[in-house]
Amino acid sequence: MTVPFEKKYYLILNKQPLAGSSLVNWIQVLMENKFRINWRYLPKALYVTIMILATTPLRIIEKSKYEKKFQNIKIEKPIFIIGHWRSGTTFLHYLLGKDKNLGYISTMETLDPSVFLNYEKLLQKIVRNSLPKKRPMDNLEMGTTLPYEEEYAIANLSPYSFYHAWYFPRSINRYFKRYVLFEDVDKEIIDKWKQTYLYFLKKISYKHQGKQLVIKSLVNTAKIQHLLELFPDAKFIHQYRNPYEVYMSTWRLYKSILPLFSFQHINKEEFDTSILTIYKRIYERYHQEKNLIPAKNLIELPYEEFVKNPLQTLEKIYSQFGIPSFETAKPAFEKYLKKHEVYERNHYTIDEQTKKKVYQEWKDLFKEFGYEQ
Repeated sequence: MTVPFEKKYYLILNKQPLAGSSLVNWIQVLMENKFRINWRYLPKALYVTIMILATTPLRIIEKSKYEKKFQNIKIEKPIFIIGHWRSGTTFLHYLLGKDKNLGYISTMETLDPSVFLNYEKLLQKIVRNSLPKKRPMDNLEMGTTLPYEEEYAIANLSPYSFYHAWYFPRSINRYFKRYVLFEDVDKEIIDKWKQTYLYFLKKISYKHQGKQLVIKSLVNTAKIQHLLELFPDAKFIHQYRNPYEVYMSTWRLYKSILPLFSFQHINKEEFDTSILTIYKRIYERYHQEKNLIPAKNLIELPYEEFVKNPLQTLEKIYSQFGIPSFETAKPAFEKYLKKHEVYERNHYTIDEQTKKKVYQEWKDLFKEFGYEQ
């Protein structure tokens, strides 16, 4: 059975993140997916192409003006927020983003990572017009300057990103194996991914004048070894959540973003199998590699504990990681938390058949994280 998309989504053109890509990358992604675009999404593909062509001169100008300025920057002690999608990591990311002594990657910077230094005001206008006021999957606010996942930027800079699976979801398993787990790929691809990743973070660090960066990309949960090769002193906050809620919320995520982002329709049963498999395999890799992280540089955090005591949790993070600015940032944290006192989280009802399926697939992780059946 195909997941139904409402017809109105076929002509919503300006929500597609690849509009901030380069022409070379766009062609590479199309070729990798053998140009398999559903005909209803051809207007969206045409829009992406036009936007890329229109902004190509801006990319050339920014590259020539700034590239040499950030090549020698060293990124010190980046803080990676990891976990699985829908584990409550965005709220933590937003909170840490209130500390002006830390740097982060904004929505605007991910959606066109090639022009944000020289054309920030223009880019903000373009991105602002394409963003909803709230995230459709959880009603948290959205904005051009709010923290966002840098994986969208990596997808716009290179073909080596799992987030191309949002755009070509029939290839989700291939994207996961190749660009999250790096299975069956040459070392050259891993090296190119590292070069792209380091390039982008150096550019962000240049903009934030060398501040310690807070980075949230959930594919990084399965890339600990590669991240430590790039950043041996990196810090990691692993946040996890009740797997039943993760499963239900993950489906809500896909039903929210795929009609806007995708160039293809998907089979519901096949995609469901992918959701179940990806969760397991991300954590298989994480548990294989997390011991590479020095104990002082890793915090494992249940979502339920975090939302119950967010300020105390932040204080613990700052203390363990030796971040000196907690007291300075505390008023901003308190103000943000007060603003969200009435925030209503999504609540899910899970039927017994689905519950049984999820537990059967993820039972080892229920036990690992201490959640009951």
